[in-house]
Amino acid sequence: MTGTGGARPDPAAVLLVDDHRVFADALAIGVAAQPDLTCAAVAYTAAAARAALAGAAIDAAIDVALVDLDLPDDSGMRLVEEFAARRPVIVLTAHPRLDLARRAAAAGAAGFLAKDAPLPEILAAVRAALAGSAVRSWETDTDVHLTARELEVLSGLGRGRDATRIAADLGISVHTTRDHIRALLAKLGVHSQLDAVVTADRLRLIAVGTAI
Repeated sequence: MTGTGGARPDPAAVLLVDDHRVFADALAIGVAAQPDLTCAAVAYTAAAARAALAGAAIDAAIDVALVDLDLPDDSGMRLVEEFAARRPVIVLTAHPRLDLARRAAAAGAAGFLAKDAPLPEILAAVRAALAGSAVRSWETDTDVHLTARELEVLSGLGRGRDATRIAADLGISVHTTRDHIRALLAKLGVHSQLDAVVTADRLRLIAVGTAI
């Protein structure tokens, strides 16, 4: 949304629709951390997404929607059709197939991304959609080979631990732990620890949020 009277523009409001709560909540944190974006609502079902847009004021406040195609109560593609008439919609899917991309485009989607895309790529797609550009990507990286130690470090990151705590848990130095983290980022093709956790969760390398 844009402010009036020459004021600084308000952050663009993003609606996240995804039944994978860990992914959706992590993405919401990533969106909220951007100075030009804000997470207006997170919906885990199609019904909740529609409810978030039920009021005229709320509907007008949503600038862009990120929609998963796999929802427990309805077709995400149907939501794309409904929402795209009023605002840009970006599809995030665990099944980045060309046929689905074409259907999403026909339904009005401005973007089509694999859910294991790095956070910067998702944010770039959001900004491009807000600017009126179309962003579609069908690339996915499912061939990631990690060592046993790298998996242990990754698991620690998934539990919200920093390098110092992970080093203490594994009985290795902080320097070595940071080397493993750098190797993880390179292998996962990401640029931050948050991106690594989100991507690893989508690839089922770790289970984020499990009890310690």
